[in-house]
Amino acid sequence: MSEPLNIKEQISIAVSLAEGQFREFKSAYAGPPGQKTKRVLRDICKDVGEALVAFANADGGELLIGVEDDGALTGTDDFTAEEIARIKDAPKSHVHKDTQLQSVLCRDTQIDGKRVIYFRIPKGTKHIYLTSDGRCLKRNDLESVPVPAEQIQFDRREVSSREYDREFVDGASVADLEPEMLKIVAEQVSQGISIDKCLQYLGLAEYDAGSGLRVRRAALLLFAKSSDRWHPRVQVRILRVSGTNRRRRVI
Repeated sequence: MSEPLNIKEQISIAVSLAEGQFREFKSAYAGPPGQKTKRVLRDICKDVGEALVAFANADGGELLIGVEDDGALTGTDDFTAEEIARIKDAPKSHVHKDTQLQSVLCRDTQIDGKRVIYFRIPKGTKHIYLTSDGRCLKRNDLESVPVPAEQIQFDRREVSSREYDREFVDGASVADLEPEMLKIVAEQVSQGISIDKCLQYLGLAEYDAGSGLRVRRAALLLFAKSSDRWHPRVQVRILRVSGTNRRRRVI
């Protein structure tokens, strides 16, 4: 029977995977070990706005407040309820009013005795997102870097494709996916995680209390036992590249 992936499991998986293109950790404290003090609240809120804007302008991602760069949990336990509320409101207060973020998940919970604030956001498709002071940022590996808005507009030509991938497919279930392939992926994400929860963590399925696990089209594109059942015109293109250096051809 399918089970929903809870927030503690999401955070634990994120911490185990470390920082990267889709994941960022931010400490709520500053200073050397043993002498750490609370960071300025406005700086934490600024970090939240910048990170979520950058993720939305790229391919989405998750942000954890209360986690050190090395994955150590230090929490936010010294912050008041009002301060926690302001951090959780940062996706609105520190993002430009004309490009408000869509579908931001925000939760806080106790992990190993430490209070962690968790944000998750999918790739945005409605705006070129800006911080509250008008900067356009995009996630690039471990950094949120400034980019011209025109670059993101060019990338957004794939919006219709993205929306197609994220559609739920009626009649499809985990039984229609290759279990051995999914087991390999699940073990790479987190040892011991079930296939159902792995699909949820990767955004390839979503748990619904009424109908159970709903499978997205992307899961069928990647793992379907019979691809042509769901995609009659499915095809694979293989490109062979000579060498390892990227070069620009001048015509």
